Amino acid sequence: MSARVSTRISIAWSGAEPIEDTDTLVLTIDGYSLDLRVFLEGLDKGSMDWSTVAHVGEIEGSTKEKPKLRWDHIIDNRPETEMPDQGVFDTLSNGDVTETGTMFNPKTNLYEPYVETWRRKQLPSRTPYFVVASQQKDVQSYIGRVGDYALGLAKDARGDYYAWRDQLEQGHWKRIYEFGQVNKYLPQLPSEVSQDWAKGGSTILGGVTWDIKVVGQL
Repeated sequence: MSARVSTRISIAWSGAEPIEDTDTLVLTIDGYSLDLRVFLEGLDKGSMDWSTVAHVGEIEGSTKEKPKLRWDHIIDNRPETEMPDQGVFDTLSNGDVTETGTMFNPKTNLYEPYVETWRRKQLPSRTPYFVVASQQKDVQSYIGRVGDYALGLAKDARGDYYAWRDQLEQGHWKRIYEFGQVNKYLPQLPSEVSQDWAKGGSTILGGVTWDIKVVGQL
């Protein structure tokens, strides 16, 4: 599969009981990962927890049964950390997937072992997918789509981060989350992918030229 849609079911830090306090959506599209995590509860409810655009690929030690992946971040709403973003995956009997590794826990300011559990959306054949990147100066903007799910993520030269999450309903995009003045850098998508789109080409969205990094169908 060249593209998938994943939602997080839970995270367990340092052997503690698993919890889920975010609404997390990850689009993995032919070597790109777009990730947006939004708090669901507490004082931070409705705010952004973490968001990245990254190149993702297998690393040494990866096997078919236990893939080992690393994410090299292109943009990140958090400050850089010293530890690489990588994890080992196992498929559970119910089809969910666990990711095991060590990463920075902003709640404790410590690097801690974690186990995340992910659920992958079932996608029909011919589901469209793509990643586009803006040619605008002084900002890195990416939009990814897999079927009915889309993320727009951007970071400008000042370090300000912008994000939206959309879902296609009855032929129209519905805004699920929005952070920052997204219209500056992240236009809404058309409901249909143009037949003229090709990897390595470009297109116009919101009056701006975007490079087509990936495009295809399942």
